[in-house]
Amino acid sequence: MTVSEVIQVCTDGSPLSDKAVQEAIAMAQKMQLPLVAVTVVSGKASEQDAVRARLTAIAQKAREAGVPCELVAEQARAPYEGIIAVARRKHARLIVMASRGLGSIESVFLGSETQKVLASADRPVLVVR
Repeated sequence: MTVSEVIQVCTDGSPLSDKAVQEAIAMAQKMQLPLVAVTVVSGKASEQDAVRARLTAIAQKAREAGVPCELVAEQARAPYEGIIAVARRKHARLIVMASRGLGSIESVFLGSETQKVLASADRPVLVVR
């Protein structure tokens, strides 16, 4: 596995994922690494405005912190599949994500997508609570 010097942060627009974004930006700033901000989309036209706004807000926060940031709206059947695909494609050193998100069915401790990323990832995952 080739791993680069990039931190990947995942967001679904939930308040907890906003906390993960802040943590990832702080880590990237401290470590002087670029950020890849990812949101997974289903491809529905109705979600385009929300996705654009979500990613633009992350880019602005990263810019204010002096952190280079690439934005990715990844189309996938399931969020965890998109997260893992981007991490592999971008050779992310670390995946940062919230312990749970906007999903309607969640586990007691971790959201199901977070659990799937933890089970599938071939690199470190930082789960923010």
